[in-house]
Amino acid sequence: MLISCLQCGSSLTEGVAFCPRCGTPVGLPAPGNAALVCSGCGHQNPTGTNFCRNCGRRLGMTTPINADVSSALMAAVAARPSVQAAGQRPGPRLVAVRRDGSDGESYPLVGEQIDIGRNEGDLHFDDPHLSPRHARISLRSGQYVLSPLESRNGVYRRIREPTELSDGHMILVGKQVLRFEFLDDVEKTLRPALEHGVLLFGTPLKSPWGRLRQITSAGTSRDVFHLTRGDLVIGREQGDIVFSDDEFMSRRHALLQFRNGRALITDLGSSNGTYVRLVGQHPLAAGEMIRIGDELLRFELG
Repeated sequence: MLISCLQCGSSLTEGVAFCPRCGTPVGLPAPGNAALVCSGCGHQNPTGTNFCRNCGRRLGMTTPINADVSSALMAAVAARPSVQAAGQRPGPRLVAVRRDGSDGESYPLVGEQIDIGRNEGDLHFDDPHLSPRHARISLRSGQYVLSPLESRNGVYRRIREPTELSDGHMILVGKQVLRFEFLDDVEKTLRPALEHGVLLFGTPLKSPWGRLRQITSAGTSRDVFHLTRGDLVIGREQGDIVFSDDEFMSRRHALLQFRNGRALITDLGSSNGTYVRLVGQHPLAAGEMIRIGDELLRFELG
């Protein structure tokens, strides 16, 4: 699709940042429509935008423009960098991942601290599952670190290798939110009961080492799965714990293991991944997937 330069009238391909003939930034607003000029590349951004949608520069020092288009043109051209932003390599950022797995909007990580939330901080998502200020990404000695703040729903990361679970650890498998719990010694050593000298008749007891509680959106636990074997598979069609109506779960999705008093969870190459809730600060690796509220994001270094 072709558009016209507002300064010289040259025909331009949609998506270019500057007119190749006169150097004027493309997409200046019509008189009366407020916008924000990026001081780095001259791109026009909607009012309320925190970061330039063209180069990622923080817009805190930009100036709103409206009726005086000529002044804005001169300021934007003067601020134009020697190398066009379109040719620059993208820096550290979060990339939204859509339900179909395709990439959505990209959010540059500018500065040493970026707070994410529903309506507070630097990066906002209109998501009812988010707390006002939900999570923080900090740059420390060249390493980006993700920290959950005091949020109700926490922050989850997609695991890439066997991950140890602690008591009370929350995991996300498909659409299932499950809380892992170790059993105390009393529960592990229960014996058949006697009442008035009569041995109770019931399902034979096995000695479980742990359990999974299914946590509902009402905040209550529903089904409880006791873990008795050393290896247990969670899946949609096959395994020891099956959720047949969960379309986001793979046939064989994740493996739970009990080894030398330690509980481990491993993803079995599932399509949608297995996630564990962060219990502290977590260094981010390039390509790592995180879930904040109902937002699925991928961390990229550049």
